[in-house]
Amino acid sequence: MTFLKSASLMLCTAALAIMTSTANAAEKHEIYKLLPNSALSGVIDPEMADRSDVAKALPTTPRDASKKLVIGWTEITLGNPWFVSVIDTAKAKAAEYGYELDVQVADGDPAKTSAQIDAFIAKKVDVIVLDPTDLAAAAADAQRAVDAGIPVIALGTVPDDSPIVTTVLFNPYGNGFEAGRFVAQHYGADKPITAAAILGTVGNSTSESRVNGMITGIIYERSQQLGLNLSKEDAMLAGFNKFQELKTGGAFDYPEVKFSVVSMGVGFWTEEGGLDAAEDILTAHSSKLDIILAENDFMGMGALRALENQDLKGKIQVANAADGFRTALDLVKSGDMLVTGLCSGSHTGEGVITLINQIFDKGFDANNLPLGSYYPSQIVTKDNADQFIDPDTANPFFRYTVPAFKTIGELKS
Repeated sequence: MTFLKSASLMLCTAALAIMTSTANAAEKHEIYKLLPNSALSGVIDPEMADRSDVAKALPTTPRDASKKLVIGWTEITLGNPWFVSVIDTAKAKAAEYGYELDVQVADGDPAKTSAQIDAFIAKKVDVIVLDPTDLAAAAADAQRAVDAGIPVIALGTVPDDSPIVTTVLFNPYGNGFEAGRFVAQHYGADKPITAAAILGTVGNSTSESRVNGMITGIIYERSQQLGLNLSKEDAMLAGFNKFQELKTGGAFDYPEVKFSVVSMGVGFWTEEGGLDAAEDILTAHSSKLDIILAENDFMGMGALRALENQDLKGKIQVANAADGFRTALDLVKSGDMLVTGLCSGSHTGEGVITLINQIFDKGFDANNLPLGSYYPSQIVTKDNADQFIDPDTANPFFRYTVPAFKTIGELKS
């Protein structure tokens, strides 16, 4: 009889566990089921899995302080001031701690990245820093390093599921989302918004996530303004679907929130690219545009030049999802640009070296960091620009303090 009661109790407990698991799965919003996705970099699944059991080759004992820590760093490019500032700051911070920093540049070639990783493995560096040129290849590269007993930290773009310690980056989607919300607040509930978008390139997760975030931020804020009161997740799903329309069809209309995007251009992250893309957009749509949504400051500044050239400055606004370069901050403060997001190469490089110092010299347990350690999302507007403009004009970006790295458990709590 006791055996039957115990068996019955075990069956009930198992059934309850299955029901609870099924209920939790049913409760998970559709937007999180889409992860990972190139247009959702920065979206954090509230039910993200624990990573403690993923072997990452992290040190288990304090390092020998008499030996210099050697860092192998493969950088995607140095052809853009943002990446130059990453390396310049990382070198300065590494020198401060007495580390040796071996920087190699892949020039956007995944094969070069892989070869550089293999060279670092042969050199037996203490830790590898990886700026991915290809996400799937980066995951395989990281696995080879970890198999050789070398931990890997990424920056800039989160690789596919892999044994990296974490990725250090500002939040592409989150910054875009906050910038989009501000755009909607700027225009108010009564004004329909007709926009065009310029992104670096289609298929790049940072590009797509920033622009998708801006679109979603506008949709979410307009839904609140107009009494539709979409939940954040519902707005994220709606924004994602509209962004897919934009990618495949070049435009979308969302009449329920008085918002449409009539064109999308590609600017390859440069001012000249933004100028060319904006000129094409204005040729077809200048009479009906309210705003150009630019993925980064350089393309936004190129769009501003195009507007000036056609005497449309002030008539059509420019909003940027990132980066917070000093020049862009001045333009935001003057009112020439509406908004930009924070994404500093300097503070990304500083964050990577800071994390290495915490792991190797301060005993920080980094075993359960998320794949992406995103800095908190923040935007700069005319009203708060003075808080971010550094009196030190040598700083190409904004005043900022690198935040603490949080484990998955801390993020969930």
